[in-house]
Amino acid sequence: MSLPITLLAASLLVSLFLILIVRNIQARLLKIKADQSGGASPEIEAQLNHRMRVVANFSEYAPLGLVILGALEAARAPTFLVMGVAIALVLGRILHAWGFSRSAGASFGRMWGTIITLLTLIVAALGGLYTALLMG
Repeated sequence: MSLPITLLAASLLVSLFLILIVRNIQARLLKIKADQSGGASPEIEAQLNHRMRVVANFSEYAPLGLVILGALEAARAPTFLVMGVAIALVLGRILHAWGFSRSAGASFGRMWGTIITLLTLIVAALGGLYTALLMG
């Protein structure tokens, strides 16, 4: 069984995840260096905590989206549904990561990334139910 759409989406999301991890490592190294010089400032601590939260948020939603995407593609759900879910999932996670990385508060990217991701999961779940119950 071949899942090329899921593979492409997963590859893009893993690439984004690696970028987020590198940023997290950079903040952690900065904190270690500051700790060795007499203690990290509250700003450095806050930056590290924020970057850890960005990675954690990504880790909470991206895998779930990929699981339902792969299931839809494997079940031969309509192509427009599979493609739509893939595009929206990647777009939503990129926007959220970009917006959340720039600000801990409300931002365009964080808001729209969240909305797109949640709507994508809802559509994917409904599409999965339709595919499983009516087409399967």
